[in-house]
Amino acid sequence: MAILNALQIVPALLLVLVGAPMLPVLPAEHYEATLMGVLVAEALLLLFLTRAADTQYRIASFAQAVWLFAFAWASIHMLGGIQFRMNLTIAFATAALIGTQAHPVHSVYIILLTIAGAISVVTNRLYGFLPGTPPSTIQNIPEFVFSVFFPVVSVTLFQIVLLGFKRGKPVVRQAQAAEVPVQAPPSNDRPTPKESVIMTAEHEIADPNQTSQHFNRVYLANQGDQALKDMKDILNTVVYFMSRNFKAYTSLGFLVSELGDKLTLNAVVTKSRNLNYECVIEFGKGVIGSAVNKPAGFITGNLRSYTGDLEYYSQPENINSMMIMRVMDNQSKRIQGLLVVDSENMRAFTDEHKELMYRFTQIASAMITSAKLTYQMNKVAIQADLQYEIAKKLSESLKVEEVIDVLTQSLMRTFEHDRLIIVAYNSATAKGAVWRIIGDPGNITEGMEFDIHDNRSLYGSVFRNRRSVVSQGFRVEQRFVRFDREEPAEMKPQDILIAPIHDDRQAVWAVVGLESNRGGVYSQSELQLLKTIMANVTTALTKARMYTEMEKLATIDGLTQIANHRKFQDIMTMELERSQRYNTPMTLLLMDIDHFKKFNDTYGHPVGDLVLQMVAKALQGSIRNTDYCARYGGEEFVVVLIQADEAQSRILAERIRKAVESLQIQNDDKILRVTVSIGSATFPFDGSTKQELIDNSDKSMYASKQGGRNRVSFFSEVKHTPAGIAPAPH
Repeated sequence: MAILNALQIVPALLLVLVGAPMLPVLPAEHYEATLMGVLVAEALLLLFLTRAADTQYRIASFAQAVWLFAFAWASIHMLGGIQFRMNLTIAFATAALIGTQAHPVHSVYIILLTIAGAISVVTNRLYGFLPGTPPSTIQNIPEFVFSVFFPVVSVTLFQIVLLGFKRGKPVVRQAQAAEVPVQAPPSNDRPTPKESVIMTAEHEIADPNQTSQHFNRVYLANQGDQALKDMKDILNTVVYFMSRNFKAYTSLGFLVSELGDKLTLNAVVTKSRNLNYECVIEFGKGVIGSAVNKPAGFITGNLRSYTGDLEYYSQPENINSMMIMRVMDNQSKRIQGLLVVDSENMRAFTDEHKELMYRFTQIASAMITSAKLTYQMNKVAIQADLQYEIAKKLSESLKVEEVIDVLTQSLMRTFEHDRLIIVAYNSATAKGAVWRIIGDPGNITEGMEFDIHDNRSLYGSVFRNRRSVVSQGFRVEQRFVRFDREEPAEMKPQDILIAPIHDDRQAVWAVVGLESNRGGVYSQSELQLLKTIMANVTTALTKARMYTEMEKLATIDGLTQIANHRKFQDIMTMELERSQRYNTPMTLLLMDIDHFKKFNDTYGHPVGDLVLQMVAKALQGSIRNTDYCARYGGEEFVVVLIQADEAQSRILAERIRKAVESLQIQNDDKILRVTVSIGSATFPFDGSTKQELIDNSDKSMYASKQGGRNRVSFFSEVKHTPAGIAPAPH
């Protein structure tokens, strides 16, 4: 690209410095054609250069700016040489055109080209160095100089003013940019931590409040990411100057992990080819880890007297001298990191070097503290925003299934993960059972059970202790297993975050686990956020259970535990509308227990209640999964047969009749039996409305009773017989 730009600049410069002075001396017969050609070329070039209006500067390269200037300069000379009166306006127009369309730096080059072009014209007028332009005598030198250089000076001043204007312009652009919502990246099944803070993709946002919230969260995330980048840039700068000042073989900057127990390599300048850039050092281990506990730092000119290899080299190096200083937070007095330099020379570092190193730690501490504070503030703000949104969604969930769905969706978008696991407690076996897996299951299957009392089980410990846990580096963990069995190292996650879901009695109802195959993903910060979310989930589940119980009390018959009359009316309305919409049949069975009053009078109400309960169970066991049964009132029951015409309903009704007839009710030393009389009406043949179907099935049931009981009657047959006479039994 640089070579291409250079090839473009050369002919433009020749046109400015050589071609422009020659244009006024062209023969008359070629002058007009040349002038027209130059003006057309200039117009086409301007059109080409300004076609991309969406770029920050429409003339993106210096070569393009020079070409535009060259054509404008040639036009000026062809329109009248270098006469002041004829060219002052054109000079200003040219300067304005180039100055507003080009990068500010290009304006400086245009000033220089303007001066160089003017000098070229004057020199050619005085000495005639170009072919066909003999020297000429200048009669009035002051007027000549004024006419030549006044436009040049004017252009120069104009460009300087324009540069001053442009220098302030980026600030305006940044302020405007803050008002423009940032488009979210498309959501996917596995978001990164940066992506996890964006809960809603742009096309999902409907109302202005969500848009504002979405933008604020993206803005905060960007600010937090910038703070982390600034912190690393600071460390890189410090480490670079350490390398130059100490003439070190390797200079390094370590930062403390969020859990506060490890050092991670974040900046390095080295001459070695064996550096381990993924180096992570635990506190207290090795030369580097031990320096964490040395307030005065560590300096040696004979490193060979210390045992152990340096962790940040993948292969042994000939290192003899080393100096390590701690970077401390001056306010909290906590360690933020380490600055390390080493050398192949013996006794390479002195006390003066140590004093200079201390100054580097002070600079690094002040700047890292500021960047960390910005990052933490943004992180807290994002987490508060997330907690509010999740709590709001949970508060709107009225069923347990809805709460779990909101929980899983929120966790998937909030935390980086490779899989999300929900483990429930199976009270029948007193074991944990994997209930749901989202993401890569690995060697885990839904329904898999494990012993929660196994002391090695990490998930089991959450059931037992009822506390959340975070585990980093679980892949090399020797003390624990995920469930109750050993797994190959390659099947283990690196980081695990687990939290319990409590019920309203603070017992563990289930356990949620987030697992990542990448290390360093979860820390105490993520653990605290997960615990807060789980507290909201516990409240939402308690409310959902209460709502379910209230709904059950409102729709379930307390004695028989099947749908009550109110629920039946709702079911009938819904299914009738569906049958009307799709033009499908539906049958209603209405039945009554034969001689039920005699049971109550003879054996008492407890036996009567037992009869009702057993008949309800017989109904539930006889119908299909798609059908509904309910207690209509007293000793009457109803069954709604979905997509069943009269032929199908005959089979199902007879199955119900036989199931009730075969019941044996134990009362002291007697076996009691009951029967039911059933009436049937089918949509749309026996009625097109709910009330018509109920009335006609009631008439059919009355016909069954009149015809001898313990039988099924159909309205299609009853309506053609005399009143009070039932058709022959089937």
